[in-house]
Amino acid sequence: MPEIDTDFSAKEPSLGYFYQIKYALWLFLNNKDLDEASLRIESLDDIDVTNVDVTNLYQTKLHIKNKANLTDASTDFWKTIRIWSEHIQSNIVDVEKSIFNLITTEQVPDTSILYKLKEGNLIPEEIEEVIKQLDSISISSTSKTNEKGYQAYNSLSSDIKKKLIKNIRILDNSLDTTELENRIRKELQIFIYPDYLDDFCDFLSGWWLRCSIEILTNSREFITYQELQTQINNLRDKYSADNLPNHFPEQLNISDKEVNDLKDKNFIRQLDLIQIKLSSKTTKRAISDFRRAYEQRSRWLRLQLLNPSEEEEFDKRLLDYWKNIFEIMCDEADENEADIEELKKLGKQFYLEQFAKNTPQIKIRDKFNEDYLTRGSLHILSDHKKIGWHPKFNDEL
Repeated sequence: MPEIDTDFSAKEPSLGYFYQIKYALWLFLNNKDLDEASLRIESLDDIDVTNVDVTNLYQTKLHIKNKANLTDASTDFWKTIRIWSEHIQSNIVDVEKSIFNLITTEQVPDTSILYKLKEGNLIPEEIEEVIKQLDSISISSTSKTNEKGYQAYNSLSSDIKKKLIKNIRILDNSLDTTELENRIRKELQIFIYPDYLDDFCDFLSGWWLRCSIEILTNSREFITYQELQTQINNLRDKYSADNLPNHFPEQLNISDKEVNDLKDKNFIRQLDLIQIKLSSKTTKRAISDFRRAYEQRSRWLRLQLLNPSEEEEFDKRLLDYWKNIFEIMCDEADENEADIEELKKLGKQFYLEQFAKNTPQIKIRDKFNEDYLTRGSLHILSDHKKIGWHPKFNDEL
């Protein structure tokens, strides 16, 4: 029996980043009053959301092995206090205009002073008592791990401590990664048919991840609530009756080995008939289009986004378009009594001018405007020998 990796401590940091990014998405989806809000990751805090003149800072703490208790001397709490205290001391955040949220999958026991900091628990009359007990812990504790947290907290004046404690919210027993995914799906299910929900969620999560990476690499400053809403609306449109989602937006980088592996495929042989070199960029683009179109059409069918009869109708329209101009070329070849070399040149010109440099404007659905699908689908027909570029391709293959 294979050994099972149970090193949760090694996995938690990686899952923590994933959780942080997912939680940020859920924050935006779950709050409907954020029209003017912008969200950043790893800036002022794990997550910060600024809406009008209030900034919400979020520290997220994920524990996957056990849901332990968050106690008075908890390292998670004092690390968080250290970050917030240092930001306040450095004037990075305005303590009076910020809400300090600690999101943790741990539980705060009702015997802990932190219980009073749970969302909705703290009353103004208890702030002094909370500070008194936190002061006592920070002075009497011998924990080396929490030492810098204690020092940062004690560097604050009494007045600043009051303002900080007043604005702290601890949200314990928070969603774990699975629950978080389920909540995100629940927020998104109102936008899309149930059959398409998985694909819709994957698309939106992919976009959100790319935006998050851009923030982390300083390629963008923040994500706005309006951007998210626009993305959801645009994405929803992809699943409408006159459109389809594009799962393969990027051209593939085709290696020389891949070209060589495919040299016996009919659509490559068809290009060879008209003297398109195997090593050419034209051939590599044809392979990219072929693979993207094949994979995209297959995925639409698997997800039941495309009816097989639509696919057949699309191929018929492509075939009809090709046949019309192919026969004109063949007539020209017959009239000029073209020899072997001239037939190759005619076929090459036909392919490059009619299908490679210019893409026929034949769409599988009205709003799906990706040329690779048309070009790639023509190569699929070419691979099945239903169409060709050389005037006598059927005889030559």
